[in-house]
Amino acid sequence: MKRSNAAGRSAAYTLTTVMAVVFMLPLVWAVVSSVSPSPGTAQTDGFGFGNYTTMFRYGLGFPTYLKNSLVVSVGATVVTIVIAATGGYAFARFRFRGRSALFVLVLSVMMIPYAALLIPLLVWMKDIHLQNSLIGVALVLTLFQVPFSIFMMRNSFATIPRELEEAAYIDGCNAFQAFYRIMLPAVRPGIVTVGLFTYLAAWNDFMVSLYLLSTEKAPLPSPSSTCASRPWASSTTARRRPAWSCSRSRRSSCSSHSSATTSAASRQAR
Repeated sequence: MKRSNAAGRSAAYTLTTVMAVVFMLPLVWAVVSSVSPSPGTAQTDGFGFGNYTTMFRYGLGFPTYLKNSLVVSVGATVVTIVIAATGGYAFARFRFRGRSALFVLVLSVMMIPYAALLIPLLVWMKDIHLQNSLIGVALVLTLFQVPFSIFMMRNSFATIPRELEEAAYIDGCNAFQAFYRIMLPAVRPGIVTVGLFTYLAAWNDFMVSLYLLSTEKAPLPSPSSTCASRPWASSTTARRRPAWSCSRSRRSSCSSHSSATTSAASRQAR
């Protein structure tokens, strides 16, 4: 009996160790790659932190992009939690005409392709003067996260007994006080879940910021991808001129060179 239990524990420990190694391999690979030599960076020979130095100094600087990401992520998370908490509470507790149809309409936003809304949102943001604004990006990301968040909060409020609210009313609370003091603490795990999902989605978003923001207001994913795809760009050049200005200057130089070549060829023909 003891041998069978020991064998079972050994097999369980071995299996969990193998699973832990498998799940840790991508993280270890990312850490090793970040300190490995890379051409065009400050770490061209041996292992070190030159890649981090290049990334920190790339473009407008890592602190600027970090601040932009924090503004977008925190703003989208706060607005989403407020809308999801109030909307989920209304769908779970109140009885009004068209409640089911309105809930299905809110969830139907999740069925629309993500990229299909970017061009209309770009036009709309331009009309309300939020095209190149971090607040506008936070509102757009809130739009994509609200349906799922309302669904989560509605289920969380539905699991809370109504007797808690009735007891709060008997003690003298109004509807807002019962919601704020009784219901919100009771659904705290749901609020944390919604906040984590929204924050991670806003932090990792790439396409919305690419469409709506300029280089100066870009969050971390945009300059990170640009720096990874253009390792030959020096930090000082990237700091002085963004990528679009470099491409524009290359186009102008190419056009001047082609015009000079054309004029020389015409003179030879004469």
